[in-house]
This record gives sequence, structure tokens and C-alpha cells, in this order.
Amino acid sequence: MPTNCTASPSVRQLEFWHTDQNLPDEELLALTERLAKIASWRKEVDDESIPEEEKFKIPKVRFGKTELQMPIITCGGMRVQETWVPDSTPLLGSNKSKVVKSKSQNNLIDVILTCLKVGLNHFETARLYGSSEIQFVDCLVNLMADGTIKRSDFIFQTKLPVGAGSTTEDFAKQWKASWENVEKLGYVDLLSFWCVSDSGQIDNILSDDEDGLYQFALDLQKEGKVKHIGFSTHGSAENIMRMINSNKFSYVNVHKHFFGDYHAAGTPDTLGGQGNAACVKRALELDMGVFNISPFDKGGKLYRPSAAVAAAIGPELSPIAFAALSSWKTQGIHTVSVGFARSSDLDEVVEAARIYGEEGEKAKSMVKAAEGRLEELAIQKLGKEWYEKGLLNVPSFYEKSSDGMGIGHMLWLHNCLTAYGMHEFSKNRYGSIENVSWSKKKDFDENVKSFSSGNPGRGYDEGVDTDEALKQHYNPSLAKSKLVEVHNWLKKDTSLTDEEKTKLGWKQAYNLTTWEEFPGEVVTVSNVILSRVGLKSGGGNSEDAVQEAKVMRGIVRRKSSLILD
Repeated sequence: MPTNCTASPSVRQLEFWHTDQNLPDEELLALTERLAKIASWRKEVDDESIPEEEKFKIPKVRFGKTELQMPIITCGGMRVQETWVPDSTPLLGSNKSKVVKSKSQNNLIDVILTCLKVGLNHFETARLYGSSEIQFVDCLVNLMADGTIKRSDFIFQTKLPVGAGSTTEDFAKQWKASWENVEKLGYVDLLSFWCVSDSGQIDNILSDDEDGLYQFALDLQKEGKVKHIGFSTHGSAENIMRMINSNKFSYVNVHKHFFGDYHAAGTPDTLGGQGNAACVKRALELDMGVFNISPFDKGGKLYRPSAAVAAAIGPELSPIAFAALSSWKTQGIHTVSVGFARSSDLDEVVEAARIYGEEGEKAKSMVKAAEGRLEELAIQKLGKEWYEKGLLNVPSFYEKSSDGMGIGHMLWLHNCLTAYGMHEFSKNRYGSIENVSWSKKKDFDENVKSFSSGNPGRGYDEGVDTDEALKQHYNPSLAKSKLVEVHNWLKKDTSLTDEEKTKLGWKQAYNLTTWEEFPGEVVTVSNVILSRVGLKSGGGNSEDAVQEAKVMRGIVRRKSSLILD
């Protein structure tokens, strides 16, 4: 790792820009001030001397036909829970009385209160996020009971799984188990069919049978238990488009990221393109609310960005802030999810929301400039023709000619590595499909049925002839060579040293991971701007390191407009 992992996230960013990018003093000072402001946002929120109307609040937008006023940031409940074991699991299920008294529950209370103070009032969980649903409801119910909030002060979303073979009775059981947790809230604002990916699931959900799954959800709506019905998806673009075009749903949770759209990347969108851009555009045309799933993790692991990505975006925006602003300003997406583990996970995203709310046209121009630099880098590394056509006319993993391989997905990962040096992200992503099972004793349809709806497609298989799959591609031989190359780069038994990654242009910029399980010491302004950044001298107690530290502190003290604690 290129930075000191014991340093604060702000200091790690300073280390990168100071030592790796040789940022001039004036720009380094501006970056330091920006990072100090990011680190101190919560102090402002908690400051009782500041009138409430003067404190920053997350902007809200109309969430499509739901007419809900949706905060542009959502509190995602996938990382904050006590356990991943669902409460429906025999013997191993979450002990409700224990999880709501756990250390993680105290942390969740802090997360929710912090969110509410800054105007973030959308809480999203799922039936199968272990104890998450239980813990969120307990916290919200207690806050209502003590008068801190009213039910109308927040938006609650949960999601229920459905399979291709799920009956209405199966779905009703899932709902009953969920309702036992959430009934105390009175109703669910947003109920989602969860992880809708393959055609079997879609056929099942879209059926107009009077006793079908969709009708069951409509009945819950008529009973007042559910306000709005939508779906979430990790599927291929053509399947997502089919769900959207049904016009049965008020909103969609979907992956749409600047660096590529997760499982939909490299899958045809039915309109001649690939990925989810056309899906989002169509959803907005139908006045659906659009929720961006995991833009900072599945959108490129941007809390641990590559040096190439961070440098191209520039010091004015962090990669996380860039991803959020690109979602809002370029794609027109209503809200982006933050998978909370602690309240400090809001730091970089609050910065983006401030820019969105306060900078207006300047925010749009900042994003466009960063997008332009990233696109220019990709064209330089990939070549213009490949950049424009490389992921087009490739079958999805659900089409027989692919033999279940995520061909477009793998070509996308090759792009991520070649253009942007995103090694850790690409390695993790490929690892999830490399391990997908595929039996030569079963036919194609049987194998595809075994795909997880949350992780469809499999990795490269050298025994598969890709001639048929790539016959419409503009350059089949180049595509084939890239498939072999990316597999060899990312397969599980390939290991590279930091030196080898740097040589290939796959160096990491910094790591914003907080290492404590729950929040540690709060970062003060003085801690941020007076901590020792990564010195060119190499650090330590050498005379050079001491002198350089004095110079850095002197620059800040002389020129900074911040008041140091």
C-alpha cells in the first residue's frame, strides 16, 4: 500500500497528492482546506450555537411518480448490522432481543441520528440483510416513541427475494416474516422485488394472474401496508429494460456508474448500446424514481481508488464525490446509496451534496471536466475505436452463444485495468464470477438456472469456442485476445507485488478505509491539516523529515484561512 494505513483518511489523501503527484503548494493548501472542511462537517451539525436553518441539509428531489421528496443520498443498511444470518434461519436466526442490545445497535443509532440531523431520511434495507431490517425498525420505532421523529419524517424501504419458481405462497411467507419486523412502523414506503435479474424471475413477477406475485404486492398497497412498489436488480441490461418497459413499477434500484454498470456492463441494452444508461433514461421518461446502487463500491471501489483515477479526476473532487455528482448531474439519478458502517462514511458524500446544492452550474462544469479527462485517458490507453465499440454487440451471459460466460463483463474489466489501473476492484469483481459453478454434464438452461440472481454469469473458460458469441463484434480476434489476457491478469492464482502493479500502471492512490470496527477518535481540523503527511524525505526522525514537516506546517499556518483547534 502506498500510504500509511494508520493515518487518517484525510492525511492519506494528502500523502498521495504531496508525494506521488507533487501538487504545488497553493493547490496543496486548497486541498488541505477542503479536506479539513470535510472532516469537520459533523461538528457543524452538532453545534447547538448554529441556528438550525443555517445548517447544511442534504438536498431533496422529487422521486418520480412516487411524489416522495427523496434525499439525494440514501442510508444503505447492508454493512451496519450485527449479523448476516437471516432471522428466518432455523436455530441460527438473529436473536431479536440480543441484536437490538448489541454494540452494533449503538453504532446504528448514531448513524441514523446523524443522518436525520443532516436531512438524510431515506433508510434502505432488505429481508435477507441478516439482522439489518430488525435493527433499523427498532431504532426508528424508539425514536418515534420518544418524540424525536414522526413517522412522516422518514422513508423506509425494504426488499423481498423472489425466484423464477417462487409461488405467491412463498412470497407471502417472505412478506409475513418482514411485516412481523416492520408492522410497528405502520407501513413500508418503498417495497422492492429484490435482485430481479433473469427472465424466469421477470416472467413470474410480471404475470397478470389474479393470484400472482405482482397482484399480491398491489393488494398490500390497497391495504395501506405498502405505499409504492419497485424492484432492484443486478441483471443484464436487456432484462432490466424489460422490467422498466412493463410500466408496472414506481421506481428502480439499479447500477449506473461512470466506470461501468456492474453485471450490466457489456450486455446489450436492446437499443444498440450496452450497460444501463438507456435503462436509466427510459425509467426517467416513465417518471420512475431512480436509485443508484453502491456507486462507491460496485462502481469502482472508490474509497480505495487507483492512482490513475484519482489523478485524472484531480484534487478538487475525491473519486467518491465525483461518482455522486456524475450520478446526479450527468445521469439525472435521484439518489445514491451509501453502505454505512459508521457515520463518518458520509464524509466524502456530504462534500458532494454541498457542491450539488451550493455550486449550481459550477458543479456541473466540474463534473464534465473530470469526465472529459477520464474519457481522454481511456481513449489514449484503449484507442478510440475500441473505446467506442469494444463492449458492443456482445451477448449477455443469459444467451446460449456465451455458454454462460460474462464476455462483455470481462472485456469491461480489461478496460478498467488498461484505462484506469483499477486492479483491486477488477480482481474482486472477476473473483466473484470466476468461482461460479458450471457443469459440463448439464445443459445450458440447467446451468443458467443455478446462477445467483445477485451474481449472474461466469468467468473465462478456455474450452469454449467464442466464434459464435463474437461474430457481430467489430474485431473478434482482438476481443478474444483481451478475454485471455484479462483472465490471466485476474485469475485467483495470479499474484502481483506492489512494484509489479506500479510498473503496469495499476498503483493504488490511497485507502480511505477506517480500520476500527466502529467509529474511533473524531478527526479535528488541526489533526487533518497539521498531521505529518507522507513526506518526500520518507518520514521518520531524520533532519530532512523534521525540516519538511516544519515547511508544510508553515505553509498552512501562513496561508490558511481556517481557524486551527
